[in-house]
Amino acid sequence: MKSVISIHQKRIFFWTLLFACLAGAGWLLFKPAFKGSDFSPRHVYRVDYYDASLFQRMLHHDLKIPSFVRLYRVEPEILLGESAVVDLWLNGDARWYMDSSSTVAVGMDIIFENIPPECGAPCPR
Repeated sequence: MKSVISIHQKRIFFWTLLFACLAGAGWLLFKPAFKGSDFSPRHVYRVDYYDASLFQRMLHHDLKIPSFVRLYRVEPEILLGESAVVDLWLNGDARWYMDSSSTVAVGMDIIFENIPPECGAPCPR
């Protein structure tokens, strides 16, 4: 009995399946995992926490929890900064110094400076 599927169709199926597997593995290797968010006191800014991707974890194998953060303005949503990969193990609290020095500190390793104030005029207390 003759095969219904030709050799050419089998090769196309094989290469398509191989490409899909490689694309999926690449996506898993390079995609960071979202952990959570923290908002400024007046909800003008947001810090998003991410676990490092599998590739970044291999590069930073000496860190216990390799992570990075991104600072956004909420409305309109604008990315203001992204940190390098740091260890956030027991070190991930966000501190908002918006009135005095216009900085946002996450743990001891990440500092975003020159952040515009949350209010145009001096903020009411």
